[in-house]
Amino acid sequence: MNYGVINLKRIDEDAQMICDCIGLGKYGTAKQMIIETAIAETGLGQIEDKTVGAGMGITQFDDKPFQDIRDRSIKLRDKILKELHIDISLVEWDDLRYNQFLALLFTRLLYWLKGDPIPQTIEERAAYWKLHYNTKLGKGTVEHYLEMNRNYKAL
Repeated sequence: MNYGVINLKRIDEDAQMICDCIGLGKYGTAKQMIIETAIAETGLGQIEDKTVGAGMGITQFDDKPFQDIRDRSIKLRDKILKELHIDISLVEWDDLRYNQFLALLFTRLLYWLKGDPIPQTIEERAAYWKLHYNTKLGKGTVEHYLEMNRNYKAL
């Protein structure tokens, strides 16, 4: 089992539920963004997880960003609790390891907190991922994002 992914079709359903709650963004591309992020990071969980203490779950969340996002997303806590039945204040970083729903949820929260609209095209989203998710310190590249998304088509 890689990252707890058992059913790839469930990823699409999970992403839709999350975006129905938090929003699809200005251009309606948040669902694509979080699925493409999971593809870029782990091939939708199809790439074997060889790390224990870094990058949790199908979106490879690191501990410090997770803590920051959980704390800064508190104003969405009640909405998420009501609509998704998850109290984000109780979620721990390690919970993302084998729970694709939580990994996708926190990925959506990360992008929601950025404030910049999620772009319309995959090429623009690749640059957005590099800037906001992988960051200048990460090893990922725009080309990596695009290649992974060509190789691991989402559903």
